[in-house]
Amino acid sequence: MKILNHDWNRTASCYAAIAFYAACGLLLLLWPDLAMSIANYALAVILLGAGILLIIAYARGTIWEAVAGVRLTVGLALAFMGVLLLFNPNFLLSLLPFLWGLSLLVGGFGKVQMSVDLKRIGETRWWLALIGAGVSLVLGSFAVFRPVFVAEVIVQFIGVSLLVESVVDLTTVLTINKKIRDYRRARENQTIEI
Repeated sequence: MKILNHDWNRTASCYAAIAFYAACGLLLLLWPDLAMSIANYALAVILLGAGILLIIAYARGTIWEAVAGVRLTVGLALAFMGVLLLFNPNFLLSLLPFLWGLSLLVGGFGKVQMSVDLKRIGETRWWLALIGAGVSLVLGSFAVFRPVFVAEVIVQFIGVSLLVESVVDLTTVLTINKKIRDYRRARENQTIEI
């Protein structure tokens, strides 16, 4: 029964991710230019810093570590991407539809599992999570297969999709937590009704 023990870290990280999605969605929806500028330069600095650290680690490592690893290759690639984003901010905007579509597809697949899990534990409204999965999968597919159209409205599209994701995820997490509490109460009363 360790699986059903309340895991504060899991719940807290779920709520933190949902709040982050909602905040980013609102920022992208209300101030798209500012949000894209911040995202571009933040990503550029992170990639450049990670690249430099890997290059330094390669230079300081032993010959055998260098030969057996790919630190220099990965470091140079990350540093190049960082410099590219610093000097060509539109590059990120051209990649976003496809990358965002992939992340929505992965999130949609995760929601499919959540809906199946909800059905397996006896939740009658499991289909709501499945509808959320469908929305994520449709939006993700649209972004992947129609990136030119999505690029025109990418920032607002991402903002809306983040808000949708946060609402669906919050609803699902609250439902699963309620079912776990109900199961524990039933278990304590020796009447399991799942």
